[in-house]
Amino acid sequence: MQAPRPLRVLLVEDNEDDAMLLKRHLSKAGFAPEMHRVETSEKMLAALAQPWDCVLADYTLPLFSAPEALAMLKMTDQDIPFIMMSGAISEATAVAAMRAGAHDYVSKQNLTRLGPAIERELAEAASRQHKRVTERALRSSEERFHRLVEASPLALLIADLDGRITYYNGGSERLLGLSRSNPDHEVLLLDRVLECQHNGDTFSPATEGVSPNRQVAETLYARVSKEPGVTWEMQCSHLDGTPLPVLLGGAILNQEETADKVQLAIFLIDLTKQKRSEELLRRTEKLAAAGRLAASIAHEINNPLEAITNCLYLLEQSTLESQQRTFLQMARQELDRVTHITTQTLRFYRQSSRPAKTDIGDLIDSVLTLYEGRIRDHSIQVNRDYRDVPSILALDGEIRQVLANFIGNAVDAMSVCEEPRVLTLRARPRRLRGIKAIRDAQLAPPGALPEASLPRNGNGVPDGLDGVVLLVSDSGGGMNAETLRRLYEPFFSTKGITGTGLGLWVSQEIIAKHHGRVQVRTRQGPTSGTVFRLFFPLAAAMDESANSGNLPTLS
Repeated sequence: MQAPRPLRVLLVEDNEDDAMLLKRHLSKAGFAPEMHRVETSEKMLAALAQPWDCVLADYTLPLFSAPEALAMLKMTDQDIPFIMMSGAISEATAVAAMRAGAHDYVSKQNLTRLGPAIERELAEAASRQHKRVTERALRSSEERFHRLVEASPLALLIADLDGRITYYNGGSERLLGLSRSNPDHEVLLLDRVLECQHNGDTFSPATEGVSPNRQVAETLYARVSKEPGVTWEMQCSHLDGTPLPVLLGGAILNQEETADKVQLAIFLIDLTKQKRSEELLRRTEKLAAAGRLAASIAHEINNPLEAITNCLYLLEQSTLESQQRTFLQMARQELDRVTHITTQTLRFYRQSSRPAKTDIGDLIDSVLTLYEGRIRDHSIQVNRDYRDVPSILALDGEIRQVLANFIGNAVDAMSVCEEPRVLTLRARPRRLRGIKAIRDAQLAPPGALPEASLPRNGNGVPDGLDGVVLLVSDSGGGMNAETLRRLYEPFFSTKGITGTGLGLWVSQEIIAKHHGRVQVRTRQGPTSGTVFRLFFPLAAAMDESANSGNLPTLS
């Protein structure tokens, strides 16, 4: 035998005998009713603060009524089955009560209907509650998905087969320059953001009588249908006209619908940085090949140079007139210069495999030799001040490349300026005192430089970090704010087609590799210029702190 079903009933009734009768009928219908009877609006309002399974209300009471009770229940916004009862009301009154929101009407002369009516209304109330829970969960899921799509770095567009864009996310705004607050962007077409190019061919061949937008949409639809999950590299356009290389993928939404309701989801991934990196790699490889070629040429020139030098030596041993001997000495001096230049070129492009103690002064002198002709042609005065500077632990070929970039840029800057043109190269040893001093100077983040790597005083206390500071200054007129901001950006150059835009970017990477840092100060003006300040730890400090991490910029 099935146990009675618990039922909490709020009863609006003034007759206690009728209440007892209702309770017996509910018990016979298989319920275990727990009734609370109220007769006034005040008691009804207080009772509604508790949970109830249903409300049974007599139509007319001396101080209250079923329509008033129904209105009060609706004010609380609770979905509780409300069943109206009466001994004698008209059919029109019952219909009006149902229209007002009552779930059912049961006559007191036919209480056998009460149990089935409550069963039905409880089931429908449970169904409505389940629907509300499901809808809330769906809304919550949609909101989460919407936030995810909006925050995604991918650009997402949804378009119909006529090429009309019906939705685009925040990633599309950032990539393509769209704005949902701009009225002009409310109606967008695919050909405004997608250029019809794919692997050098038209992405969607022209078809007479068909709009370009529909051609793009239909071609995308055909390709996505044929190759789901496949992506293509394509060209897009920012709304300002800037071309954008992208990786494009797509999916078909509501594919089961008719053609006029089918929509395409189009995903775009920005390939600008990737393409820039690929171009950087290509240019770097070309520069490396050019360096190897220069070294090879210098090597091949050495043999005939040696032969010519021997010939000049033999001529000098013969009997010559004074003027002939003078010309011969001049030829020998120039030949010595050529020999020196080829030797420095070979050293410049010969890459060391392991760090070694390197004399900064020797490297500066070797680089100045390479630029000797340009320095002389532009009447540049060179001030050298780097004697008695301790060695650093470095790959000398890479440091020579760094110095060549900074010195070459200084020469280029001064070549277009008025005299006096002054290039100053100065190196000094420097010790940063104590860990706190180092961190305060922003040379090392906390934990990046272990105490064991620092020189110590006689008491065993860390006593600073030894290094070399190198200054490269010119009187080339200085740099503007835009140039200074983009100084180390790959491919940025102020030299037009003659510049690669890689010199300072590569130099910064090399300096960081050697646990050093570079600073720049500049001021524009006819007699002003730029000062680069490089810091390298000394050989001993570098030995001990090689694995301690990079050092931030000098303050």
